[in-house]
Amino acid sequence: MAEGNEVNDQEMAEEKNGEPMETNSKSKELSDYGLAENVVLKLEELFTAGKLTFSELDERALEALKEFPVDGALTVLKEFMDSSLEHVSNKSAYLCGIMKTYRQKTKMGTPAVTTKGPDEEKIKAILDRTGYTLDVTTGQRKYGGPPPNWDKAPPGSGCEVFVGKIPKNIFEDELIPVFEKCGQIWDLRLMMDPLTGQNRGYAFITYCSRESAQQAVKQ
Repeated sequence: MAEGNEVNDQEMAEEKNGEPMETNSKSKELSDYGLAENVVLKLEELFTAGKLTFSELDERALEALKEFPVDGALTVLKEFMDSSLEHVSNKSAYLCGIMKTYRQKTKMGTPAVTTKGPDEEKIKAILDRTGYTLDVTTGQRKYGGPPPNWDKAPPGSGCEVFVGKIPKNIFEDELIPVFEKCGQIWDLRLMMDPLTGQNRGYAFITYCSRESAQQAVKQ
C-alpha cells in the first residue's frame, strides 16, 4: 500500500513539473499582467512553436502589448510568428519594433508590402566561413565581427565606407561577396525601412584596414 502511494506521489510530482502545468502557470501570469485572453492564446502559440519563450519577453514588450488594441496585438503577433527570427538576438526589442511599425502603417494608411528576403542558405555559408554573426533588428541588419581571434585595436578613422544607391531588394548575401574583394570586412550595417521591409538604399561598411576602405572607394 505504501509502495502504491509512493508511485502516485511521484506521478503527481511529475505532473506538477510537466509542460502543461508550466504553460498554465505562464498563461496565468500573462493574464494577471492584464493581457487580453486572445493575446495570451496567441503568445501560447508562439511559445509552442518555439518562436519565443516566456523569459524572452521583457516588461517593455508586455506593457506595449497590454496597451495595444486586441486586433492590433493579434496582427503584430502573427507578423512576429511569420518572421524569420534566426538572426534576431533581442526578440522583445524586435517585437516592439513591429508594434511601432504597425502604428506608423496604421497612421499613414501604408499598404502591406511583401518583400523577398535574403537567401538564407547563402547567408549561413558566409557566417560559417567567416565566423561572424548577423544581428537583425527592425531598422538595421548588422553583419560583423570582430573577426575570430582578432587581437589588434578596432579599426580607426578612414576605415568606414558609405555605400549608396543600393537596390531596395538587395541584402548582405549579395553585398558581402562584392565588398570582400577589396579586403577584410570588420562589419556591414544595412539600413532597413521597417514600413516596407526593404533596405533604405544605403549601408555602412567598416574594413579592418584603411587600405581596404580606400580600395573599396576606388572600385
